[in-house]
Amino acid sequence: MHLKTLACDLDGTLAEHGHVAPETWASLQRLKEAGWSLILVTGRVLQTFAPGGPYGELFDVLIAEGGAVVYFPRRDLVRLPFGRLSDDLLARLVALSIPLERGLAIAATRVPHDLSVLQVLHDTAGGATVEYNRGAVMVLPPGATKGTGLQYALRELGRSVHNVIACGDAENDRSLFAIAELAVAVSNATDDLRALADLVLPAPNGAGVRALAEDLLRARLPASRPRPSRMLTIGNGPEETPVFIDPFELLDGSLAIVGASGSGKSWLAGLLAEALLEQGYQICLIDPEGDYRALRAFPHTLLLGGDSAPLPPIADVVTLGEYAEMSLVLDLSLTPPEQQAGYAASLLHALHSLRANHGRPHWLLVDEVQSLCPPAGSETADALSLLASEGGVGIVTYRPDQVPPRLLDVIDHWLITRLDAPAELAAINSRLERSPGWAEQMATLPALPRGHAVLYTDTRGSDPPAPQPVIFRAGPRTVPHIRHLHKYLRAPLPYERRFFFHNAQGSYLGQSAANLWEFRVALGTLPLGSLRYHLERGDFERWVRQVLHDDELAARLNKLARRHLAGEALRSALVSVVGDRYAELDSLI
Repeated sequence: MHLKTLACDLDGTLAEHGHVAPETWASLQRLKEAGWSLILVTGRVLQTFAPGGPYGELFDVLIAEGGAVVYFPRRDLVRLPFGRLSDDLLARLVALSIPLERGLAIAATRVPHDLSVLQVLHDTAGGATVEYNRGAVMVLPPGATKGTGLQYALRELGRSVHNVIACGDAENDRSLFAIAELAVAVSNATDDLRALADLVLPAPNGAGVRALAEDLLRARLPASRPRPSRMLTIGNGPEETPVFIDPFELLDGSLAIVGASGSGKSWLAGLLAEALLEQGYQICLIDPEGDYRALRAFPHTLLLGGDSAPLPPIADVVTLGEYAEMSLVLDLSLTPPEQQAGYAASLLHALHSLRANHGRPHWLLVDEVQSLCPPAGSETADALSLLASEGGVGIVTYRPDQVPPRLLDVIDHWLITRLDAPAELAAINSRLERSPGWAEQMATLPALPRGHAVLYTDTRGSDPPAPQPVIFRAGPRTVPHIRHLHKYLRAPLPYERRFFFHNAQGSYLGQSAANLWEFRVALGTLPLGSLRYHLERGDFERWVRQVLHDDELAARLNKLARRHLAGEALRSALVSVVGDRYAELDSLI
């Protein structure tokens, strides 16, 4: 379970009538001993809590005064990340002669005195925000909410909102629910908050939290309703119905993307990576062939290795993941094959420790896994199998029969593109043959068009039963994807895969292009008859699509051929189309 932090409101959630029951303390203590981080988020002023009291002993952080005050008991450190109310504003509030409680950063009263407070804020042109909570009225420094206070505390702890369950009961818990990975309301919560929650507990106050804690100790969650905005769109199924994956299925499960070479596996893997990056999850991608360099176009995503610089030491990679919260793409393509597996093994060991302590990275993707984990077994296979058994791992392979069986045994989600080799089909079938609906879907795999896949959830014996397999067409990517992009731009292709130029009569000119750079240069010097001959026959489009696997450039060439240009206008248009595309792709490397 990727959820590793429980952030709880106090009054009305943990506490009933101002007190936390002994059995609730005991449940929380067991949760803490199981490795959970516990954070208290309350509207009470910090002075309510004795420094050496039970709250400071149990909770990693006390977020008080509606998020305006953050106290770290282990360091006996108080922070006011949003500052204090101004002296002028406080003086005006005191002058109202209304019941007023003062904290380190806030002032509080109760309805109906909020009308007087709002008039003061109007007269002073703001300088504060107001939060309501079951009749309480809190005046906070600008920017302070329970949610923003929690975000500040998580940054200081090196943790992520995507690892947080937030539990609350009233209006000022809305900001917690908005940022938490899972929003949980106790049964006595206000109607508005219950409507916002992903999960409503069957019991109130501490009894509800105790029931939740017991489920978490068993590594299970009660059924919750996924937020539509967080579902990952991966394509369209029959009748163009959208096909989704719940991110929890990736973060708490293990995924294999399997299919023949060139069938669209890397496209699907990149599509999932982009969807997670867009939602702020931290991913780590081990890329043996340099197919995912374009992902560095995403904010907070760093490309390491490849031809830009040598792979950094493992300790530096972990530091980036821990403190910079960067998503990382590790390009091993220029690392000698005999060194790739050793580097990957050391990295996987380090990531296991990082996950245990910080719950990140949220998703690990390993491409070409058969090249790093031979079927006979290895240190890399052992480390990856352990991580996959705990969830949050995806693997990509065109040879599932060459992947260690114990790694395939822990896979519970499958994305399968075209697959026709008997050995590969047998490797998948041996694990899914007794699953509902599998036999029918297996028969479709050899004839799946490129860009189509089967989504299969292997949760035999699950309750409720796993959904039926679905065939879908993969959706669009955010950034361009070209397989082995670095090879096709400048590195020479094998002789038989180069483009050979002919004259208008079809005779070989004795000139070829070994990569896209040479192709671009040649277009500026070849006879016009040669250009027209190849363009009208579709030779340029076919080579770009079938050899370079660049569907975008192929489409542009197809469009150009239909314009029926002649003379130097044809040459100029060709050079422009290919040159522009080369510049686009070169910027991604």
